[in-house]
Amino acid sequence: MGEEKGFALSPVRAREMRRFLERNGYEVVPGQHKHLRLRHDRHGNVLLPLRPGDNLSYVAVKQIAAALGMEPEDLIRQSR
Repeated sequence: MGEEKGFALSPVRAREMRRFLERNGYEVVPGQHKHLRLRHDRHGNVLLPLRPGDNLSYVAVKQIAAALGMEPEDLIRQSR
């Protein structure tokens, strides 16, 4: 039994989070990036993995929630 590597994953997929963010006024920033970059006029910028089927890490969910001014649990509940 080895040590676990990486971050714990949330139940939210990048695809679901992108839809949620776009419904809330975020727009995709054009260009070639290593992550999908979304911006909002009033909230902070957000980065998502390029692969839409990937689950987001809890660290990513916390960062997105902070940009939106919400709690991570509320964000997970609303985005699903």
